[in-house]
Amino acid sequence: MKQNLGPNAPLIGVKGGRTNLSTPALILDPASTAQNIQAMMQHCQHTNQKLRPHGKSHKSSVLAQRQIKAGAIGICCATIREAEVMVESGIPGVLITSPITSNAKIERLVALHQRATDLMTVVDDPSTVAAIAALHTSSGSPNHIELLVDFDVGLHRTGVRDADAACNLARSIAGTEGLSFVGIQAYAGHLQHVENFDSRLQQMADEAERLKQAVTELSADGLTPNIITGGGTGTYDIDHRFNLFTELQAGSYIFTDVQYNAVHLNLDLKVPFKPSLMVQASVVSTAHDSHAVIDAGLKSFATDGPAPKLHTGAPKGAEYRFMGDEHGAIVYSPGTNERLKVGDVVSCLVPHCDPTVNLYDHYHCLKGDRLIEILPIDGRGNP
Repeated sequence: MKQNLGPNAPLIGVKGGRTNLSTPALILDPASTAQNIQAMMQHCQHTNQKLRPHGKSHKSSVLAQRQIKAGAIGICCATIREAEVMVESGIPGVLITSPITSNAKIERLVALHQRATDLMTVVDDPSTVAAIAALHTSSGSPNHIELLVDFDVGLHRTGVRDADAACNLARSIAGTEGLSFVGIQAYAGHLQHVENFDSRLQQMADEAERLKQAVTELSADGLTPNIITGGGTGTYDIDHRFNLFTELQAGSYIFTDVQYNAVHLNLDLKVPFKPSLMVQASVVSTAHDSHAVIDAGLKSFATDGPAPKLHTGAPKGAEYRFMGDEHGAIVYSPGTNERLKVGDVVSCLVPHCDPTVNLYDHYHCLKGDRLIEILPIDGRGNP
């Protein structure tokens, strides 16, 4: 069956096609994306970590395949839906980073395990271990399901609270037929957007001591974790400094966004990753001298952080302001006489990449003024 690539598909390869896109459209700069993929891979090679990037950022099996081709050992997924898409696309080493708990989803996990290569998931409760084991046993599959203990390092979202709870849960996994304990996950999501590097480093150092205690006690109990996974774009240059993490789960680095551009990501304050994800919009009204109105509003961007940043096409000094579900304002700087016209095109750097991506069906890949490719965002949606 022919894939539906949306209303902009006829513009692929057409000179000047960029300016004629139906908007709002999610725009991807493939060259910057490729550079970001390579930069993170080189970082992990330097720090002697394996890279298992988080697919919740891009939700695209094609981009996951490009990360694997560059050297990643697998892909992290936040949901069973994302994991199913990745596995069906041939992606190995999928790690589901949120506990799968309902019977309906555990049944999907067990079925997916039979089709996958090196599928793993995390747990933080003994009842989940028992539920997975029961459904796995009833499936008749001879292969063990590999589980990691989710360990809370300060986010207080999921994860066991301390080393004793981690050891008890790991023993439960190891002692259950059909299951294997393979490691520990520790994701400090609350630190990813702490802007100051030294502050972020110190806070992560405190959490790393708790993680180290858990690893020490697990090892003393004969349950040495083969995998210690976690980290994100905000702590990518921090987590490796504690000689604990065997792999890195960073995801947003592939795009960056307004939030991450405000963070000092590394010690030397250099900018390691290039913005590659924008929303393109069109001017629909110029009725007021103070601003122009574009067709990208609250439904076009994540709204859990700052406003989008104008990237191309807007007068110097202009700023974006939300004006409702479907509209945004390009507010002119008092110091400029430049004005936009109806039909003009602007692009905006997204404020928070992951939830913005989830609003769209496709990436529109551009090279210069040409639309060169449209990639389905096949991992989006629920359940």
